Amino acid sequence: MEFSNVRGFSAFCVGVAILAAPIVSAMPAEKSRSIRAELLSVQGVRVREITSSVEVAFSPDGGAEALVLRLIGSAETTIRLAGYSFTSPSIVRHLIEAKRRGVDVAIVVDSKGNSGLKSVQALNLLAHAGISTRLLDRYAIHHDKYIVVDAKHVETGSYNFTTSAATRNSENVLVIWNNSTLAARYLRHWQSRFDQGVEFRTTY
Repeated sequence: MEFSNVRGFSAFCVGVAILAAPIVSAMPAEKSRSIRAELLSVQGVRVREITSSVEVAFSPDGGAEALVLRLIGSAETTIRLAGYSFTSPSIVRHLIEAKRRGVDVAIVVDSKGNSGLKSVQALNLLAHAGISTRLLDRYAIHHDKYIVVDAKHVETGSYNFTTSAATRNSENVLVIWNNSTLAARYLRHWQSRFDQGVEFRTTY
């Protein structure tokens, strides 16, 4: 049995003690002592503290790209990325590495914002690696810029997934770790945009 916080664990123990007290008291003394000892030791119950935390970084000289790459590198099951412009070789490489280690990776980016050569090259690499890559042109621009990892970690901010964002622009990155409620809201938005997109067609 597993609990997400100490409060839940404590409530469980109190409930067990209240329910078990009349039954245990009616038992023979030796058996009663044995069961009381087992209740106190709470064998098989594991408490798992999970706390949400936030990290922030900036560019061009405040570690923004490093934080984004660390988030991608932490992925164990899923990565969902939504972006405007996408050209970053480092992010491409880390997404492909995640895919190769078994992570389910999918992205949706703006169609008009990724018509240039560097964007097309980056998207070709992702698509050839088996990463589902979609383009969206339903809106004036698809200006979303965020990543959801393992349905619990969220990266957002002004940071485009480009070389310029990492090395030339003044940008910010915010990562909220271990917040599945927030991640669920982002995932609903991501899925709606992904569903509206069209699959990127490789050019080579």
